[in-house]
Amino acid sequence: MAEIERVIPQKSAEQFVYVAQQLRREFEKTAADVDASGAYPTENMRRIHETGLDAICFPREWGGVIGSAPNEDLEAIAEIFTELAAGESSTAQIFNVHRGLTFELFSGGAMSNERKQTLHREIMKEDARICSPAAEPTKKRFSFQTSCKPVPGGVAINGIKYFATGCEGSRYGVAPVLMDGFSSVEDGGLHWVLVRLDAPGVTLNRDWDNMGQRATGSSSVTFNNVFIPDGSHWSGNAGGQRSNPTSAKNISGPVSQIVMAAIILGMGFGALDAMCTYIREHVRPTNPEWKDQTEDPITQHHIGRYSTMLAAARSANRDAARSVVRFIRNGGARADVSVAMMHAKVAAIDAAMTTAGELHRLCGGQSTANKYRLDRFWRNARTLSTHDSQDVKLRQIGSYILGGVEPPANYVT
Repeated sequence: MAEIERVIPQKSAEQFVYVAQQLRREFEKTAADVDASGAYPTENMRRIHETGLDAICFPREWGGVIGSAPNEDLEAIAEIFTELAAGESSTAQIFNVHRGLTFELFSGGAMSNERKQTLHREIMKEDARICSPAAEPTKKRFSFQTSCKPVPGGVAINGIKYFATGCEGSRYGVAPVLMDGFSSVEDGGLHWVLVRLDAPGVTLNRDWDNMGQRATGSSSVTFNNVFIPDGSHWSGNAGGQRSNPTSAKNISGPVSQIVMAAIILGMGFGALDAMCTYIREHVRPTNPEWKDQTEDPITQHHIGRYSTMLAAARSANRDAARSVVRFIRNGGARADVSVAMMHAKVAAIDAAMTTAGELHRLCGGQSTANKYRLDRFWRNARTLSTHDSQDVKLRQIGSYILGGVEPPANYVT
């Protein structure tokens, strides 16, 4: 394994794009094995920590590289996650969840400085990770029912979270819960807890068994009278990006979706890399007139098509990230930022799904052998791209263009 120089944080996230490019080449060597086993990518996460990439998780006052206007670095952050996902996409998704939660905890005022110091030491010295046990099996999104009851010295929580990306390799979870005495989070009952996943009463059910993103360890988590000490829980109104996602000034939705698009885009680039490698190293007997498949005009045409789709989607995502920066600096219409993001995400999904979906069409029947695991790119892209509806985004884009109807301000637009 080639040694990657650990970057000492100085200015911005941009200096870490090169680190991510090197990790991409490392991760792709074992990505098929990671997919086959479905086990948490411990070695990949260790390498992220060793190279200093954790610096993109922290504000500068905590030794990181993210400035006081955090989304100024969004274009570089997106590039980093495209590179990581091109190498191994479960790793990228896990790290993105950890990154977002870590930055929010350390940039907001919800936790005491003493608690932050302890957590910072655990992350930077012990490679502790944070996951997000948020989703619950309810018909209405964000209708949290996991209960939170005040007890001496803290609160106690009870309930089940059915999806928690990265929980199988995380030390902590940041979970939304419903405070005792409230009927819903909409009525003011939203509360947040930082919970140790090895605490008494916490059960990681290890029931993640999925078609794609198999190594994300996105199992369900059960909380049975779990004690959360004071200093590790806070009101949902305590600030941070999660406090009011429907505000016209809050762009946390577009920001998170741009990084999601970057990960999906990386899956497409990974598929293209794997496709080209396979084509260079194998011969298809159905094309005997060419010396090798790299000289086949049909193959060349389709490789050019995939490359163009991916490049266009990457350009759209960069433009979306820049629209966020312009909004931060100059204000303007939030709808323009939202539509730029939706253009980028739809383009990323189309490019990744087309490239991954047609891989075997070019590579031939032998490429379907399970030893290659080349179908993982389609499975991964299909899985993550269904996080929220692509069709809804297309409809909202069209509605804005035709009638000036602005997309709603929320978690995904």
